[in-house]
Amino acid sequence: MLQSSEWFSRNGIECSRVIACDDGFPRHTHDEYVISANLSGVEEIWLSGKNLTVKSGQVTVYNPASVQSSGFAQQSVEFISIHLPQSVVKTLVAQENLGSRSHAPVLREGVLDDPPLFHAICRFADSAREDNDSLQQQELLQLCGELLEPSVSLTGSEAQQISRVTDYLRCHLTEKPSLETLAQIAGLSKYHFVRLFTRYTGLPPLQYHMQLRLHQARNLLRRNISPLEAAISLGFYDQSHFINAFRKMMGITPGHYIARLGLSRG
Repeated sequence: MLQSSEWFSRNGIECSRVIACDDGFPRHTHDEYVISANLSGVEEIWLSGKNLTVKSGQVTVYNPASVQSSGFAQQSVEFISIHLPQSVVKTLVAQENLGSRSHAPVLREGVLDDPPLFHAICRFADSAREDNDSLQQQELLQLCGELLEPSVSLTGSEAQQISRVTDYLRCHLTEKPSLETLAQIAGLSKYHFVRLFTRYTGLPPLQYHMQLRLHQARNLLRRNISPLEAAISLGFYDQSHFINAFRKMMGITPGHYIARLGLSRG
């Protein structure tokens, strides 16, 4: 049975998070690309005449019109799925000259051991819940990059281009940079910029910038600056946003961090 099913959509891209056991989906097709990350449990699928097992940490990719089915044993299975319209992928392929301008690409299909793609799926699903179009655009570019060009390495000149951007971000902690601005600084398209930046630093550009801001916030708190003053000085739009971001990185609130350092607020 489906123990829980959450559907959410933003900018025409649907996502779902499903927990299921002792159930399944009969043979069916989709009109879009369906990319899923198995968070826990084991899923049994049928695809192209083959029975395949999907374990925790693995990814499944289905092209439009592919016939597939899936089954779940008594142990619960949890997975995230993203339904990418063909039009979204075709537009990106045409913009970046990655293939035919008239046909949607055929992706590598089936069960994949691909940690970068797994994490890209999870990050995109998280971004689809937030009211932040720039973040979702970044995660969409990263997700499509992992699907279309799974192996990317940087040349020396490309590393210098990305380094220019990291220097810029360090000098502009209070600003909210756009992908367009950062890509222009690097001299790259937004698609290639997000791909190369993530490979170079280990984080997408917007998350990297947030880490820099939070590192500076820790420095301010150590100097006995109040959380409110730190939030204002680093351009957070309110103290709640700062507290949530700090907790996500550190596991504790700024106030608890100050208390553990034994700093006085007087």
